[in-house]
Amino acid sequence: MRMTHVVRIEDLSPHMRRIVVGGEALEDFPLGQEGAHVKAVFPKPGEKEPKLGLMLGAKKWMRSYTIRTFDEHKQELSLDFAVNDHRGLATDWASQAQIGDLLGIAGPGPTKYTNYQAHWHLIVADLTALPAAAAALEKLPTNAKGYALIQVPTTADIQPLKKPKGIELNWVIGPYQHKNLLLEKVQQVEWLNEEPAIFIAAESAQMQEIKLYIKTKPGYQKKLTYASGYWKA
Repeated sequence: MRMTHVVRIEDLSPHMRRIVVGGEALEDFPLGQEGAHVKAVFPKPGEKEPKLGLMLGAKKWMRSYTIRTFDEHKQELSLDFAVNDHRGLATDWASQAQIGDLLGIAGPGPTKYTNYQAHWHLIVADLTALPAAAAALEKLPTNAKGYALIQVPTTADIQPLKKPKGIELNWVIGPYQHKNLLLEKVQQVEWLNEEPAIFIAAESAQMQEIKLYIKTKPGYQKKLTYASGYWKA
């Protein structure tokens, strides 16, 4: 585990805040891990310094976050937080974060994307998984083809993303509470031939509905599919 401190804060949109942490503890942080996750270790409410270690109850103060970028020269790690949409340990910390605040970092863990060289790709993500989707798009080869469907609350939350020309990017605008807008969009996709690499990350129940649908489609392979409930309504 590494102790870092906040060096920069950038509001990317009304519901997404980038917090860049740095420090000498990142000197040996591995390269090329964008899209993988770290465990962010937060201070307990009312305290300034997180407790590092795997003591009893430690997991209560940890949350998984995607590595958006890492600058080895500046020793700076960028994490994007969904904010102003719901309350919780991580979102509350990110909403109130200030330069110099301390954050523990454990990991990184493995990258979840199943096959960057697949015949085609289907990436489905809500606001909380936008950083992971963005990192995956950046790592796809230039000849990649397929679809990326990303849901955000408002048009102001749309971000410029780097992607191959063959990936059709569709922004799904609207709240998650009333219906599964991502599922509706997936059902409209023209399913391509051969086996796709599939990445689904969204609210847990909605992710399950999308997964059940895609399992009925031709070319679906469990080994090429990553599906995760990033949070629960």
